[in-house]
Amino acid sequence: MNDDTEDDLPTQLTRLLRNVDGVHTVYATKPLLPSIVGAVVEAVRNDPVGMHLVTVNEKPDDLTIIACIGVSADEPATVICRRAHDALRNYFTDQDLTPPATVRVQVGRVG
Repeated sequence: MNDDTEDDLPTQLTRLLRNVDGVHTVYATKPLLPSIVGAVVEAVRNDPVGMHLVTVNEKPDDLTIIACIGVSADEPATVICRRAHDALRNYFTDQDLTPPATVRVQVGRVG
């Protein structure tokens, strides 16, 4: 694996969410079994291994971002969820990328 390659978009967005105040976990938005099987196959083939936690559906004119987060109980979950949503939207603005048509952030756990 080459250390100077850039992470793909789902990995970048996962890293971004992990740095949002109040977010303590980013959960997978797709079933884990296919992701685990894919990671095992990648490991056997000596390809980069990783599971995407944030879902990115790239359809023409309909980019959709879906994330599921665990939040602390120190603030209302809605406040942290909004902060995560805004961070995802701002990422595209900051990178001069076309903003997604839909950003959905769900809270999977509080506390």
